[in-house]
Amino acid sequence: MNVALDRTLILLIEHKDMMFQLIDYMDQNQRKDLPTEVFFNSIRAKLENINSKKETDRLNDAFDLGNLVKTGIVSEFNKSRGTIAFQPAVLDIFRLFDKERVRGLRSADLENIRVQLENVYRQLEALSFADDNIAFLEQHDHLFDLLRRINSQIQNNTDHLQHEADRLSQRLDHDQALLSLHESRQHREILAQVKNIYDREIIPTLEFLNAREYSKTKAPLAVIDDISRLYDMRGYEDDSYYIDQYKLSILSHYKALEKVKQALQRYLHQERHHRLTYNAIEQAYLDLQALAQSTFTESLKEKYIFKSLDAKTLYFYGLKTHSAGQEARIEWHDRNHLIYFNEYLINQNARKRSDSSAQIKTFDNKQQSDRHNAVKRRIEQLVEGFDIKPPVDDLYVVMHNLLAEQLQQDYQLNYLLYGVSCFKQRYGKKFKVQVSFTRPQQRIRHQNQVLEYNKREFIL
Repeated sequence: MNVALDRTLILLIEHKDMMFQLIDYMDQNQRKDLPTEVFFNSIRAKLENINSKKETDRLNDAFDLGNLVKTGIVSEFNKSRGTIAFQPAVLDIFRLFDKERVRGLRSADLENIRVQLENVYRQLEALSFADDNIAFLEQHDHLFDLLRRINSQIQNNTDHLQHEADRLSQRLDHDQALLSLHESRQHREILAQVKNIYDREIIPTLEFLNAREYSKTKAPLAVIDDISRLYDMRGYEDDSYYIDQYKLSILSHYKALEKVKQALQRYLHQERHHRLTYNAIEQAYLDLQALAQSTFTESLKEKYIFKSLDAKTLYFYGLKTHSAGQEARIEWHDRNHLIYFNEYLINQNARKRSDSSAQIKTFDNKQQSDRHNAVKRRIEQLVEGFDIKPPVDDLYVVMHNLLAEQLQQDYQLNYLLYGVSCFKQRYGKKFKVQVSFTRPQQRIRHQNQVLEYNKREFIL
């Protein structure tokens, strides 16, 4: 029994879950047609879930393959290959019910749009613009139909990508604390989906909408500009205005797609980080295997300690996916970390000043003379004959008093550093040095100079 087209479509819409399954099968296998066996199994499963015999007979008549071919819902039935193909317009209707199933525009689709626009431009450029020219009127109608279709496709593609980005983001953000290897593997598969959408749909669409992008071929929006100028030069200003409006409508989706791109970029970095982690773990495992196999004796090899694995197991599915699900956490106790951090900075700065050589500041612009060898030899002799017994509270003060008294007018504060250095070289092994960190540091003033330092204490 034949069922009319409108009634058949209504029944398909009422049972759209069956069509969704068929569309998902085609999308997952990246094909336009469908094996007849898959179609019949889907129909059989649908009819088995219906209890009413009257309803079962009605659906059986409507979903009969012969009826679908006659009504045009199935546009192709290839008996030799055992495949069928639905009318693209029918599939588009069901895709509109669920944005997740809207087919995104790939590079080939966008390139086809660009070629169509260039063909329209060449056809219009060769025609005479006149209201009584039938060829011109046909191209005019074809142009605006094409612009409406492009605008609708870009709009649907943008909604589809926004929906996909929200769906994947929710799953990835929800799956931050993974507990099982199976969930970890799902997490990695979602990251792969993000990368696939980013590379195959988002980037090509952004390049399509970027009129300033340099390319060997003219950008599609630039072709629309050429068509608009062509209409304007031929005296059709109103049509030129409407063409510009279509271009602006198409271009308005650029910002939305740019936001989708930015939202998915952080997951791309996460996917790359996971991939590098997997590779590092696998390489470490293979290195360990090679090392173990080279060191085992024949009696122990592959018997107790180590067992060789096949290629699939060596790919390390379990451990690699498990590592993707781990998350490092820091446990913060109830304390004011700012205070501890400031104290840490104080100690580090004091230690840095202690490790660096002491510096002397001069308060006038007079150039200080270099150290003379004679004075340096006198300092070495004074240090050698210096009778010092620990404990010494402040070596700098003791050495300053000694040199100031012995050198008198020849003494400069620079010589104090040299004297302390000589003392450390001669007596450093006999005594232990202990540095006292204080703020502010200790100071010794002499004439127009000052030395800032951390106090050194020498003990037994």
